[in-house]
Amino acid sequence: MQSGIFTLIENWNNNEAESILNALEIIKYCDTLGLDEAWIGEHHFNNFTLCSAITTLISAALAQTQNIKIGSAAILLPHYHPIQIAEEIATLDLLSKGRFLFGFARGAFPIFNIERGNNPESNREIMLENAEIVHQLLFKEQVNFSGNYFEINNVSIRPHPHGLIPFYVASNNDETLQKAATLGYNFLGSLTLQENRAQQIHQIFKNNHPKKYKFTLTRAFCVDENREVAEEKAQMGVDIFTQCMLKANESNPTFESIIKTSDYEDFRAEFFNKDKILKTMIVGTPSDCIEQILEIKKQFMPDSLALKLLSPSLEDSKNILKIYKETILPNL
Repeated sequence: MQSGIFTLIENWNNNEAESILNALEIIKYCDTLGLDEAWIGEHHFNNFTLCSAITTLISAALAQTQNIKIGSAAILLPHYHPIQIAEEIATLDLLSKGRFLFGFARGAFPIFNIERGNNPESNREIMLENAEIVHQLLFKEQVNFSGNYFEINNVSIRPHPHGLIPFYVASNNDETLQKAATLGYNFLGSLTLQENRAQQIHQIFKNNHPKKYKFTLTRAFCVDENREVAEEKAQMGVDIFTQCMLKANESNPTFESIIKTSDYEDFRAEFFNKDKILKTMIVGTPSDCIEQILEIKKQFMPDSLALKLLSPSLEDSKNILKIYKETILPNL
């Protein structure tokens, strides 16, 4: 099982520049430690998560690292044109010598007023159509595509990637998962994914995937030599994280107006549920965390575990990762 981190570039200390630079510093530190992957999310109009320019952040992370793979978790495909995304990720692949992982999602609400008429109902179809076109643009010389949302006529992008770029879908919808598996994509699981649902998703991919697929699972994570300290820090980190995510609209009128026209409010309450994050979190002493991760390996069968650090301190985050690398990982 491979290991890495998942970040939303959180603005813990209300300093945007510092938060972005600290997030990149943590990714560089993961590279120094020899971890396998770092996943960067995409959010918009949110004062706490500063990951709106996802390909820019990924480009910076790739430029400042040597070996670690950097993934998008996830690019919100309905809000981009497939030619733009294909050109950008092909360039990322070449610049990084094959270290880019392409994760994508529908997004739970229409971010921009795009002529395609984005809304929570059509976004899923737009995402899948977009991903299919991107795949063709990357790996075929010339593309013709006529769909419900995009028309591509005799397009050949430049540059092309050096090799295959792994596609990962972040979704909990059976129809989407089945289509993604059929197309040979991989799966990116959420912070609160439950064991029974993970087993169902595995079965969908086993039944429909043409070859071996990869299953990446994200989990909140906090470790300390003292169990009580670890649990206290975890509780505080989850409190701040969930409160900031759930109240983002209160300080941003753009966000407020968007969520009123979508199903995002319900989705957000479910996705950033404090109790669910705490229940699924990996927390405690190194021995506790080893035991919990071994159970995750048994229950979820992930190929990769992406750790969500919930500490506002750069040094504390580095220390948590150091303990994971030196004390926990060798025992997995």
